[in-house]
Amino acid sequence: MQQRIQRFSRILKLRENDRQTERITLAEELREEDAVLRRLESLGNEKSRALDDFRSSGEQTLSRQEIWFQRQTIEVIDKHIDKSKIQFNDVQHRIVETEERLIERHRDVRMMEGYVDRLKTDAVKVVLDAEQSELDDIAVIRYARLSSNPFSSSPSRGK
Repeated sequence: MQQRIQRFSRILKLRENDRQTERITLAEELREEDAVLRRLESLGNEKSRALDDFRSSGEQTLSRQEIWFQRQTIEVIDKHIDKSKIQFNDVQHRIVETEERLIERHRDVRMMEGYVDRLKTDAVKVVLDAEQSELDDIAVIRYARLSSNPFSSSPSRGK
């Protein structure tokens, strides 16, 4: 019985480790999501500045090449924003998958904890039943001795 408890306790430990690994993965993905959000915010600010510069350049006399370079700067920022949005969606998708795996790992751990607890409870019950059986046997033996000895009417000691 103890071997079985130890075997399932090791399995429980492995499942707890799997759950902890998923927690770590989720934390990393949440940090990555935060970094992508900060990058998106930074790119949005950069685009706003580039658009303001482009608008304010309308008051100045600029060559076609300068206007083209300013427009290209805005387009490059837009491409970076689009890539960051794709990364953000990817990270969110991975977070959802990791949360689902984490929930499943947690269920596995809880189920295994319950099973190991039942095994331990059953083992304690077996030991207590064996002890009770031994006590019952001792009581029967003492009763049988007292019953078979008609000269001793009371089990008093020291007389």
